[in-house]
Amino acid sequence: MGCPVDAEAAPTQRPSLSVWFLRFVPPAFSLLIFAASCSEEAHQPPYSEIVELSGTAYERGFQHGRALETKIRELYTQLLTSSLLPWLNREKPGLEDVLVAYKDPAYGDGQFSYKVLLESGQNLLKDIPQPYVEEMQGVADGSGMPFEQILVLNTFVDTMLSMRAITMMIQNLQAPHIQSVEFSGDVGSDGVDNNGDGTIDEPGEGLIAPYEPLARATLVEVPTDAAIRFVLKDPDGPNPDSIRIQLDEEVYRSGDSSIETATGGRKGELLEVLFTPPRGLPRASVVSMTISAGDLSLVTNPPPAHARMMRDERIVFTTRGFGKPPHEVPNKGAPDNRYQPPSIGFALRNSATADGRMLVAHHFALLDSNTSHKHTILYVHRPKEGMPHVVLGWSGVIWGFSGMNRDGLVYIADLSDTLDNQVVARFLEDFTSAKLLSSGIPGGILGREMLARSGSAGQALEYLARQKRTFGWNIIVADPTGEMVAVECDSNIQNRRDKGFFAYTPDASDPVNLDRWGMPWASVGPDDLRIASHFQRNTEDFELTVFGHRVIPPQRYWTSFYYRSLRAFFILGERIAAGYGRLDVPGVIDILRVPDLVDHRDSMNAAIYDPRGRILYYAMGQVPATDGPFVPFDAGAALGEPR
Repeated sequence: MGCPVDAEAAPTQRPSLSVWFLRFVPPAFSLLIFAASCSEEAHQPPYSEIVELSGTAYERGFQHGRALETKIRELYTQLLTSSLLPWLNREKPGLEDVLVAYKDPAYGDGQFSYKVLLESGQNLLKDIPQPYVEEMQGVADGSGMPFEQILVLNTFVDTMLSMRAITMMIQNLQAPHIQSVEFSGDVGSDGVDNNGDGTIDEPGEGLIAPYEPLARATLVEVPTDAAIRFVLKDPDGPNPDSIRIQLDEEVYRSGDSSIETATGGRKGELLEVLFTPPRGLPRASVVSMTISAGDLSLVTNPPPAHARMMRDERIVFTTRGFGKPPHEVPNKGAPDNRYQPPSIGFALRNSATADGRMLVAHHFALLDSNTSHKHTILYVHRPKEGMPHVVLGWSGVIWGFSGMNRDGLVYIADLSDTLDNQVVARFLEDFTSAKLLSSGIPGGILGREMLARSGSAGQALEYLARQKRTFGWNIIVADPTGEMVAVECDSNIQNRRDKGFFAYTPDASDPVNLDRWGMPWASVGPDDLRIASHFQRNTEDFELTVFGHRVIPPQRYWTSFYYRSLRAFFILGERIAAGYGRLDVPGVIDILRVPDLVDHRDSMNAAIYDPRGRILYYAMGQVPATDGPFVPFDAGAALGEPR
């Protein structure tokens, strides 16, 4: 497994990866590449392989299935049969209360999870381009597995992401939530625009009602002796004994003398929480405060019995003397080892790198379950029709979340939770008989189609904008000319004028690339872009109101990714800024290994792409992926000359 696998030939002894790589690169340049890649020797990780595929879609699928038969069966069994499907069966009682179609006996006897994923996969077949259906059939025939199982393996991610979003939103609606936050003291009479609304010393300036999650500071120049009053609401009543408040890195719980509570409302649905920091607040500082609570109900199915817990809500503010307006203070928060960072990605060029070379980096994290890292594959596709390309993926899976084609076009993709997805669309069309059926082109296949169809970032964007998308994605596309574009997109099920598609670049001369304060959406300089797992521009991704009342809110109100994605996004920006103008491959590797940016539980793969040199450095086969070496791969030699 320490060398490329040629799926067309009988197994033979192949040279080591370093020898294989050197054959295709001029000696002087190869020494430069290896010296730059990383300080340790870059050996092929034990759990990753290179699989070369050529011919028609079916032929490449068959080669894939034949070369990886054992691994495909292992991944399906260990990730789906033994892990994901049993977990999903536990969710049946809660889901069938809302989606009554699943009360049908056909979904009983442990069949619920498999049937849900299979039915959704079969529905997706209507939108998946035919070559990819043929490729999946080839994988099935080559591995000897049923097509149904290969279909589920290739579509369950898109289905599960939409299901997860719906489940989280429902949990959020049923759990306590913050109605208002109020800071005591002379906020509103201090000669400062504390809330950044353009008005100084307005009445109630220290009151945030209704409460709104923000990517920046909620309030600035708060007096150091201020107390903070929260009002929580829940239909079953918030539980006073469940209050947890984290002020920077210090935790306070119910019963602490600094926390006072009082129940209110006609049915006890309100809880007022007064928090008085026992030592006051630090002067001229950024302060992070996180509050969480459960309700008084007791959910018994699935066991164990538990309360409904609200999402941890993080509020950032500054204290007297800090001197910056709210939009200049990021909601980065304090370290909290209860949570892992999400996927991240970034692109650099020209003035951001040591030699002007473009570099595109990605660390994807979602679901390892002590399994996925053992099945990582670098696929080399030489199709009979379309552009040759490489993609990082897994055995039995025909797609990945990053890749590069023969012309040096690169894409990287992170999921971005949204209720603007195709499963929700079906739910809204017919509430009484709705099922969890996704539709559209799965995100990973969209990525491969961009590589197969496009020779530039502009062409890739044109393709992506026209497609029916299953879910929310944050994507960067870049090409050897230096063009780099970030895209935030969703399924646009509400037919918005923006079409659920937002593209932006680092070009500060174009207002579309700037927020309402004139700050770049996702750049710290003129030659960088970054993404995480929250929307920067598409903040109003989905909203449903009934009789003027918001029933379903936008992403930032409910997803568990939001605050940890903000933290990763801002830390990543700081690291890029600190190395601006000096960043090279080792420097980018150092950024990808920053502990605050690494998911140590569900890391799946990491990569650095050099579009101009058409070199890929990949790290996979261990958890976290970034703990291993970044192995260089000459995609240019493998894929042929650019057009």
